[in-house]
Amino acid sequence: MAKRIHLPILRMGRPYESMDRLDLDAGEYRIEVSLANPGLIRRDLMGIGGAREALRRQRAQSLAVACERAADAFLNERLPWGCGADLQGPEDYVRALSVLTGLPHSLCRSNMRKIHGALANMSSVVAGLTRGLPWELFDTGVVSREGLAINYFPAAESLGVSLPSNSPGVNSLWLPAPVFKVPVLLKPGREDPLTPYRLIQALVAGGFPAEAFGFYPTTHEGGDTLLLSCGRGIAFGSDAT
Repeated sequence: MAKRIHLPILRMGRPYESMDRLDLDAGEYRIEVSLANPGLIRRDLMGIGGAREALRRQRAQSLAVACERAADAFLNERLPWGCGADLQGPEDYVRALSVLTGLPHSLCRSNMRKIHGALANMSSVVAGLTRGLPWELFDTGVVSREGLAINYFPAAESLGVSLPSNSPGVNSLWLPAPVFKVPVLLKPGREDPLTPYRLIQALVAGGFPAEAFGFYPTTHEGGDTLLLSCGRGIAFGSDAT
């Protein structure tokens, strides 16, 4: 008999079980996913300031180090999944993901390594994105360099990401945002709620505040609400998307 796992909504770190749910057959697991409605997403975004404040209390360089710790947790450790005391090991993740997405085990593992690489090298990733600007800039908002004042202010209060079902590795693209102290709201693909959920658990285990992350499985309408209500968004899909 398949083991039943319930994945809750994470309302900026707070687990929430909804009445509206999606059932997924993952072979040895029966995965039940809580679905968020558009009103809930809009309501949570009204309180996004609390998530930003939780990140502001951390030093940016410490958050990059937390990513490096999360890399090992994501690839190797048993992490919470679902409600209750259930822990998901890396092989549990690979087997369930393979059934849900149709990807072979080898490709699931290579995507894990891709995400691991992005996390483990976050200091280099940030240095490349910022052309070597000092970490203090993201803590204080201003530094002096060669006699010039350089300012930093996020262009958005949050980042919304609508993820695909067939490419777990693209989760590596949003990882720099929380290091820059921008909360991230994730809409997982229908067949892959496992990767973003495991990644959030790894980041929290590495030292990120849980409030920095939202996990919102939802309908197309809810996905549109998430993307249009966040200050910036990333979406995957066809040319129509």
